[in-house]
Amino acid sequence: MDFRFLFLEPQGRLAPRPFARGFILLTGAMMVVTVLSSVASPGLGILQYALVFPYVCLFGKRLHDAGLSAWLWLGFLLGYGFLSMVFQMMFLPVLSPAAFQVQLEMQAVMAAQGMSAAFESLSERAPEYARLAAVTTIASFLIASGLTGYAAFRMRSDPKANRHGPPTNNTAPTFP
Repeated sequence: MDFRFLFLEPQGRLAPRPFARGFILLTGAMMVVTVLSSVASPGLGILQYALVFPYVCLFGKRLHDAGLSAWLWLGFLLGYGFLSMVFQMMFLPVLSPAAFQVQLEMQAVMAAQGMSAAFESLSERAPEYARLAAVTTIASFLIASGLTGYAAFRMRSDPKANRHGPPTNNTAPTFP
């Protein structure tokens, strides 16, 4: 597997199987960053930005293989964000009741003292909230990520050459 082609080159086409392998590797890396930012320090979440370009390259080439523009990756990003938010809301009271209690306390502060007081209180309790909501964050990340990755995986490949290159034969290109 050519990691440079998968994660650092936005041009070309990518068949479903190499996409799935690359997606699993990137999701694993993102999982490590998510766990570190939830358990160790919320500031470590900034490391997620280093994985944005590899995700763009991976999804872009998969979209190219279907004969589509890589800009449609933004649709996958919006879908992931929406799914993640929905799963966070569904799972928080069940998987992380202590974090849900903190959230209810912040809502009470907002109702009593206003939005700025709630943000100030939440910023003070951010490490605690991140630690308490870690299970929910990880579960929602895995489910939302898996669903968006599966949607990209299941896209039909263009059987003919298109403007992005020759058809794929379900293998990643190798370079000498």
